[in-house]
Amino acid sequence: MKRIKVLLADDHSVMRMGLATLIGSDLGMTVVGEAENGEAVVKLVNETHPDVIIMDLMMPVLSGAEATKQILEAHPNTKILILTSYGTSSELAEAIRNGAHGVLTKDAAAENILDAVHTVAAGGRIIPDGIEKNLQEVFATAKLTSRQLEILDMVSHGFSNQDIAIRYNISLTGVKKHLQTIFTKLGVSSRAEAVGIAMHRQLLKF
Repeated sequence: MKRIKVLLADDHSVMRMGLATLIGSDLGMTVVGEAENGEAVVKLVNETHPDVIIMDLMMPVLSGAEATKQILEAHPNTKILILTSYGTSSELAEAIRNGAHGVLTKDAAAENILDAVHTVAAGGRIIPDGIEKNLQEVFATAKLTSRQLEILDMVSHGFSNQDIAIRYNISLTGVKKHLQTIFTKLGVSSRAEAVGIAMHRQLLKF
């Protein structure tokens, strides 16, 4: 049986050591290399030709998201499993947009990590429901235009529709249309909910 070749990318040596031990415990896998930063993992892919890369996001020199992009542009058949400390972040969303095949948090059970490697190696995709929901929220937020963010900021500071209309020299109907678009993108139905979501996602400046 052909073993799955796994490349480990994490800037913490203890994490890499633990993953190497875990992967070594599965007779269907073998570790072909380890990298401590994004630039190193891009280079190692060319040398080791892994089937799956277990990729950290926050690494020095080159982020996991950017490394994912560069690797998949050159080696589109390589599978990338993101292992991160955070269930949602702009970096994680970027990694998914760049083609990562799966995501798990670093507190995932050992058997879940092994299962995930097998899943992505076979062409599957694995993103837990909670992370998927968080990512959808990040993607929705990313769709807000700079003008919509400015209007949302004014709303958060208590400005009325009339104030916003005067500020941007638009009609009240135009303001209402902007607000309705913002509500739709954020999945809310009121000014208060929109501001609450924006504060939670740290979109506004105070």
